[in-house]
Amino acid sequence: MPAKSKSTKKTVSFDEYKTIKDKIIEISEQRFENILSKRLLSFRQEFKTDLMAELNPRFDSVEKRLSFLTWFMPVLITLILTAFKLFP
Repeated sequence: MPAKSKSTKKTVSFDEYKTIKDKIIEISEQRFENILSKRLLSFRQEFKTDLMAELNPRFDSVEKRLSFLTWFMPVLITLILTAFKLFP
């Protein structure tokens, strides 16, 4: 029968254990921050695209109104002034 080999177990001191534990926690925190940063960035991009999709039609309608008023106001003012001139 083969002889059983005794494995020498290295004892880990409390300081080594604490150092390893702190490194694991630090790595976990960094991963968590990276995940949060990526999710926040993707949320920002989605929010901007959704918001702009909602606002673009409103801006277009305002722009159409302004362009209509731009050419209609002088015509209206001319008609009003002409009416006051003809009918004093």
